[in-house]
Amino acid sequence: MKYSILIILLLYSFSSVANDLCPTNEDIAPDMRIPESHYSKKNAEFALSKLQGIISKNDNVYEWMTVPNAIKTIEGYILKKDAHKSEFKLSQFCIFMESSFGYD
Repeated sequence: MKYSILIILLLYSFSSVANDLCPTNEDIAPDMRIPESHYSKKNAEFALSKLQGIISKNDNVYEWMTVPNAIKTIEGYILKKDAHKSEFKLSQFCIFMESSFGYD
């Protein structure tokens, strides 16, 4: 039973890493690192709505890091989406991922 659980955990960790397009930058502290999975359409749309709320003054609850984090989320999503189209665009996304950290 112990071995079954260990095997399942190992397979899960390998399968989640296998979905990444780029290597993880280990120089970024784990609590600051933004994983590739964050750059989704859902998160980009949320970031866009947050920025629209700030600009239109409908959203008065934000901190200084909200804008750069939202912009990074939108840019990361666009680059990740394009990365599936060509090696050059994949290279651009991986360069972006080298500095994929969040402000807090």
